[in-house]
Amino acid sequence: MEGDVGNLSSFGNRSFYQLINGTGVLRPHEFVDRELNRNKKKIINGLSFYKKPRCVQGEILKTKKLKKVTEEFLLKTSAFLGLDEGETYELFISYLSNDYRGSKKELQQVLRNERLAHALAYKVRDYYYTERLYLLQSVKVIVNSWQNNLHPFQRGFGTFMKSTEVVSGSLMKMLLETFEQLTQEPFPTWETNSILMNDRQMYLWVQENLREQSEILEILYIYVKDFDLPEEQVLKLLELFKRHGFGRLQNYKHVIDDSLIFLVKRIGYLEVLICVEMMDLEAVLACIERGSFNDHFLLKDKETFMKLDKVVQTLGSEDSHGPLLLLWSAMHMFGGEGSDFSLARKYGNAAIHLHVFHYLYNLLMSEPFNEENSMICSVSHLTVYNLLVLILSTFDEHTLGTDQDALALHRVICLVLKQVSVSEDFWEKGSDEGVGSVYHSALLRFPLDYSSFVQFSAALAESTPTSAERVFHIWKQLQRYTEYLDCNHSSDLTSTKELNEWKLVVNKRPYPTRDFILNAGTKGKILTMGTKHDASPIIQWYVTFSGWDLLLCEVETLLDQVAQGSGMVSPTQIEKVTDAVELVHAVLKNHPQSEKDFQPIIHCIYSLIHRFVRLSHPPILLIVQCIECVTCLAKQNPVKVWHNMKQTGLLPYLTENIDNISEILSGQGLMAGCYGNMLFGVECIEGSYPITTAVLEFISNIIEPFFKDSMESELMASFMYILREIFPVFQKWRFYKLKTRELIGRKCVEIFHKTLENVINRSKPVESTSKRPKVQEVVVYSLLFTEAGQTLLGIIATGSDNVDQALVQQGSMAEGGIGAEMIRLIQISFSVLNQLLLLKSPDLPLSPVESALSSQPVVRQNQHIVATIAQYIYHKHNPRLPMLACLLLKRLALVTKMSILSCFGGAAESVRDMYLNRLQGATEDLKLKVSILEFLSVCVEAQPGLIEMFLNVQLTDSSSSEAARKDLSIGKISCLQTVLNLMEADKQMTYKCPSDLLCACMEFIHSLWSGHRETAMSVLRTCDKFWMSVCAPLSRNLPNSEEEPGKDVYTHQVKTVSHVLEILAEEIFCVASGKLDEKLKKCLAEINSTSRLKYWTGQVRDCLIAEAGQSSQHKEGLSEHHTLRLLIAWKNFLITLTRLQVEQLKMDNQLKEMIIIDMLEALRALINGSSTPLNNKLAKITSALIFRLITSWTSALSDVRRTVRDVKMAILEALSNNASVVPSLQIGMIGSLVAMLQHVRPNPAKKVDPDTLLEVFKTGCEVIHQSIFQLPAAKDLTPGSTGEVWLKMQVVSCCLLDEVILQLSSELSWLPVLQEHLVISSLLSSVEYFIKAKQGLNFVHTVILLFLTIAKQEKGAESLASSGLTQHLCLSVTNLYEDLEPAAMRQTMKMTSKQSESAVTLSWHGVYCLCVDLYATALLVLKFSFLEDAFHFLGVHQDRMLQCFELSKVLLQENVLFEAEKTCDFICQLSSYLPQWRVSSPESVHQLQGSVLYLCQTYVAYLTSTRYLQHMLENRAPENHMHRRSLQHQSSLEDELPTKHVLVIKKRMLQILGRGFSMLRQFTPELCEVLYERNMDYAEHQPFLALAFTAPSIEQECLPSFGTFTSCVRDVCVRLLTKHEVKPGQSPHSSTEPNVLEVIPKSLIVFVMENALYLVMSQAMRLLRDPGLPQTDKQLLKRELGTEMNYFLMELQRYLKRGAPTSPSPSSAHRQPSPKISGTPNVLGRSLSQTALMSAPEMEFFKFVQEFVSAVLK
Repeated sequence: MEGDVGNLSSFGNRSFYQLINGTGVLRPHEFVDRELNRNKKKIINGLSFYKKPRCVQGEILKTKKLKKVTEEFLLKTSAFLGLDEGETYELFISYLSNDYRGSKKELQQVLRNERLAHALAYKVRDYYYTERLYLLQSVKVIVNSWQNNLHPFQRGFGTFMKSTEVVSGSLMKMLLETFEQLTQEPFPTWETNSILMNDRQMYLWVQENLREQSEILEILYIYVKDFDLPEEQVLKLLELFKRHGFGRLQNYKHVIDDSLIFLVKRIGYLEVLICVEMMDLEAVLACIERGSFNDHFLLKDKETFMKLDKVVQTLGSEDSHGPLLLLWSAMHMFGGEGSDFSLARKYGNAAIHLHVFHYLYNLLMSEPFNEENSMICSVSHLTVYNLLVLILSTFDEHTLGTDQDALALHRVICLVLKQVSVSEDFWEKGSDEGVGSVYHSALLRFPLDYSSFVQFSAALAESTPTSAERVFHIWKQLQRYTEYLDCNHSSDLTSTKELNEWKLVVNKRPYPTRDFILNAGTKGKILTMGTKHDASPIIQWYVTFSGWDLLLCEVETLLDQVAQGSGMVSPTQIEKVTDAVELVHAVLKNHPQSEKDFQPIIHCIYSLIHRFVRLSHPPILLIVQCIECVTCLAKQNPVKVWHNMKQTGLLPYLTENIDNISEILSGQGLMAGCYGNMLFGVECIEGSYPITTAVLEFISNIIEPFFKDSMESELMASFMYILREIFPVFQKWRFYKLKTRELIGRKCVEIFHKTLENVINRSKPVESTSKRPKVQEVVVYSLLFTEAGQTLLGIIATGSDNVDQALVQQGSMAEGGIGAEMIRLIQISFSVLNQLLLLKSPDLPLSPVESALSSQPVVRQNQHIVATIAQYIYHKHNPRLPMLACLLLKRLALVTKMSILSCFGGAAESVRDMYLNRLQGATEDLKLKVSILEFLSVCVEAQPGLIEMFLNVQLTDSSSSEAARKDLSIGKISCLQTVLNLMEADKQMTYKCPSDLLCACMEFIHSLWSGHRETAMSVLRTCDKFWMSVCAPLSRNLPNSEEEPGKDVYTHQVKTVSHVLEILAEEIFCVASGKLDEKLKKCLAEINSTSRLKYWTGQVRDCLIAEAGQSSQHKEGLSEHHTLRLLIAWKNFLITLTRLQVEQLKMDNQLKEMIIIDMLEALRALINGSSTPLNNKLAKITSALIFRLITSWTSALSDVRRTVRDVKMAILEALSNNASVVPSLQIGMIGSLVAMLQHVRPNPAKKVDPDTLLEVFKTGCEVIHQSIFQLPAAKDLTPGSTGEVWLKMQVVSCCLLDEVILQLSSELSWLPVLQEHLVISSLLSSVEYFIKAKQGLNFVHTVILLFLTIAKQEKGAESLASSGLTQHLCLSVTNLYEDLEPAAMRQTMKMTSKQSESAVTLSWHGVYCLCVDLYATALLVLKFSFLEDAFHFLGVHQDRMLQCFELSKVLLQENVLFEAEKTCDFICQLSSYLPQWRVSSPESVHQLQGSVLYLCQTYVAYLTSTRYLQHMLENRAPENHMHRRSLQHQSSLEDELPTKHVLVIKKRMLQILGRGFSMLRQFTPELCEVLYERNMDYAEHQPFLALAFTAPSIEQECLPSFGTFTSCVRDVCVRLLTKHEVKPGQSPHSSTEPNVLEVIPKSLIVFVMENALYLVMSQAMRLLRDPGLPQTDKQLLKRELGTEMNYFLMELQRYLKRGAPTSPSPSSAHRQPSPKISGTPNVLGRSLSQTALMSAPEMEFFKFVQEFVSAVLK
């Protein structure tokens, strides 16, 4: 790292250049000024800052304490470079920090190996040369930009240039000395520069020396432009350049080959330009105007003039002398005292003889003078222009040489006139002098001198829009028509009174077949062409005409010629038309409004293309100009232009439709068109490709408008041809200029890029009924599966070394060379490959491109292409290249299933080091840093191996693994330390860490937390400033989002806060509140104390409200939008706080309520705002968040009624503002209402008033009404589908109605609303449909529960019945029958009691049970009016009910028992109408009564055998009968210790017994009636209990008897009351066994006991009153039953006596009475004394039993 090791001020020039050049992030002016001052000495001294060896070899290095191998290497390198040892050491350290591509271990191995050490020395040499060039580039930037107001650091540069050192000439002196030193540098040999200096290194040294000379001269040239040089320096420079032979006389010219000639020529050109610029031609011209040279710094002194003249007199032998001789010739014409006209003539003739204008033309056409938008280009053109102005102001145009010289002069004029500054000066000076006189002369001689005027005009039109407009109007009104006099017949002319003036007698047609006419009477004057004796006379007609009409005639003339055959075409005419089309193109380009006037010419241009492209030897330049002109037109009207171009036959076309991909691969039906013939018939042979370049540019320009109009299919043929015939093979073509190869590749890839980019950026995919492949599919498939993809990978695999080598070859760091073109090609290829991986259809198989990216190279020595991509990080000339490489690596990490770390191979550590080096570099490009962090963020989850290497968390040596975990530390080279340094709190939002970089840092930290990288998280937690840096964004306010300059800053800050909230939520969730880091606790406490959460809830609200008003689509992906990210983070943060309490972030009720209100306000704004996909997404998330907050914080609401109204209004607004209901939006709001209503129901003080409840009820009905018809089909109900969401909304809406009904006292208020919205009938229809399809369980379950609630009210039950309850449900619920066999229910048996209980209700079987319960409830409420529906229901489901009763005796499962309970309940209600039932279905009465009776007997048997029951439940089925008997026997002897599950099953059985006994009471006489009425009809109540008193048995099914019921009373109920009472001395909480009364309510036990006793007494009286029963049986009944009943009463007495718990101390005589039942004294004898139960009010029934025993059974 620059500046980190030792004193590296001698180097780090690249970073300094990037800093002052303004690339990447712009630093503060104070920082730049400080760096300028710190590096001033280096800038002033230039290359002389680097010293030659100046002491005894090795003396300096001894002080460094280096290893021997390192010292030897540095000594060799110092001798090789000719550099001081100390600076060689600094150079080596800087190289290792910035460019070395290996690890420390590898470095020592390299230094010990001689061959590898030599290679390393050459790398150091390359780095040294680069540093020297960057130093010169830095000087050039300062000298170039100090007067440029557009440069961000212009003020600092100006201060530097006006400093004492620069003003005193130190900089100029340095430039001169450095250049002189470079020119005199001795040629290196192995004797002088060690054995490292071989022939190849000598060549590279020469190349570097020439490059440095060129850079010095460029700086000197720009410096001379701004500063006047002293006389002695001017003379010194002239002498130096003359001695140097203007670049030709180098000390090493014997080794200069063709590859270096361009540098030698460039040096000569620069020296010539410096010499011309030193004369300050603008000042010379000003002196000429004033007629005095007293103000010129050189010409004012005759002595100086003569000294310069003396130097110039020695010139004249080289082409490079021509401009100076021509300049000095003009000086002698106007030079004042020292001027000599004979010398002027001599110098002028010598210059013309040296072809000075050809030399100037070659100068302007070479690099870097021909590069657009470069300072050197504009300055050189201005210098040449000033020279031409001086020359043409001094000499007549016709005296400047031959026609060839004049032609060269015109070409030079055309070049300079294209420059903006030149054209502005040209129009300002007018046509009286200088270049203007040449233009005016050409204008007057037009069309005789056709080419000159047309070319001048084209050059002017190309410069600026204003200039193009002036040219257009000049051509529209031309005043002279000049031609040879011989072109007129003598009879057509007549003389006038004026000398040499003639007049046309008849109309003249210069173009016989055209309408261009010179009218009769037009006058003209005869002129001669210059001073030539053999020149033909010419005549100049004074006529006003449109030059555009004349150009049209020229074009039409050419069309006439080609129509007669290619042999009739005149080359001169082709040149004329080429120039004409070029002029039209130039005007159209800068003045598009002129298109209407050019329509006739444009039409002819299409005809030109159509005619000439078919020739065997087409005019290339003409066709190229036509295509470029058409390309310009395509920007205005692409569809029309495309239609016309298709008719020319130039472009490829298809002869048949493309129906599938296979046809694309075969190329079937693809025709190359005339372009294909020209490409392979002309261009490939010549090695020049202007037509290809023009065609590719044309296609590139129409892609975007065609995609906009959905016409991209028109481009299918062209794309297929490019993908098949151009892009895969263009690198194999022969090229006259290598730069053209990169240009063609770039244009092809740009076409692919635009196509894929338009697909990605489309807001909505275009729906097409055609199944044919689309253009974008063709591009994606071809690039992935054909040779085009291999070419793309080949471009990407170029590598940073080859790019750097190309930059060296281009000779400068300008943006127009082959190296710069290669960089642009690779950049666009990166983008295309990134898009391909994004757009590839998942249906496609693995492509060759993906295979090449993910598989190992065939040859082991070859580097993996992914490693090549990663190593672009070493490229530092253009930061965009490594940035795009990072983005591609990010994409590869996301989409490919491979280890990027393994692809890196042995270069992994060095690549990592360079990534981190560039990440922490102070002057690195900001976007590059962000892309590196984004890549690392993705790797956290996608590339575990790679991210571990970057994290480099180390464990210290420790014997204990636990201790080792505590001793984690960050390695010396780790991205963690780099990121921590970047995001320090005091650096945030400064130039050191601006908003986008901070956002990327937080995203990386967030990825570590979300990816649960425990080691990295543990290390970061221990860092002192980590939590302070993470929480710092929460303590800052956001900037104003409305201000355009700060919009990106606002976006990045919002995303940063989102990441911070996510990090905190993850940390709080993962770490227990009490174990949070103390530093984090401190930060959280500060956030809480400064009310930052209050600020952020307002910001989230404002952000959502602002987004609600936006209607435009966003360029970034929906998931990446800052508002969405903020809302999701805020939601996660708040939900975490609701679930886990953090002491430092305790929120009071006021803040909680504020958050809820803010979210509600934002939600209503989103609902009422524009309906964009983003707003809909935000509204859904906000709704869900509100539901979660209200569920958790309902108690914090101070005014629940207001919140209920707000939510209700939001629901209504959502219903009214949207064309259709958005279910996921409504679910959260409706759920919030349900939560609030459930909260206030048990609290009367907070209850909502009936009016508000009714409004809420109406809202719920409205939601159901609007959405009921949009419910999905049953086949569309898949998990996560849209249809499932619709059903969920119905579910919560029904829950809302249910809750409101429970809180509204009268059905008169809510029932009319239900009827008005047809809710009941709609829900019944929907339920019937889903029950039949057996889909939508939750929906059906919830609706049935709602019906149950409605049915509990009389009017509601009537509405249900009248809406067709029976018609919709009676038959349909038969679909819900489930097999109740053991195998089908094993899964249910495995559940816990809680799970099984929920599973029982929320299942299709549970829905059936609820339907049975619904009918029972409706029958209970409606009584006789619903009886017929009940009979219908019984008739349909009677068999199922009987089956249920039978199976429930064997399968003791929750679902079976639940169904049995509900069925018993229904039968119990139906039995209240026993007479009607017997009339309707006597058979079913008998069957169901018997089933219930036997079911009760079985359950009584189970309940008396707890141990056996537990065994049954644990083993599912009673298989071992012998074991059953033993268990049953043991159960009567041993104490039972029932489990919780057993008690639950017992409770369910008792509930069934209670309902069964209640039902059986309808089949037995009323007890009071049978006791006192002796004349009753006993035949109406047949006895159903057998006269037996044995306990019921499980394995032997016998008739139900009195023993069954007495056993139920005595062995079940009394035991349940007595068996698990708290024993004396035992704490109620000390026992681990469950208390029976905690599971089974006492009221249930008493209820069963009373009903059993009632049945026993009723049945006993029925038998005792039966006259047909023998008296012996009656006596038996009295005796046995009396015994059983007395035994029961004694057991009851013991229970009541134990009901008064004893003292813990056995000796205590004090006993406290039971709070519920008073103790009773012991009673001896068969019957209980009458006073035993007198004191127990709740025991009145048992008192009655006692009386019954005493009175009846005695």
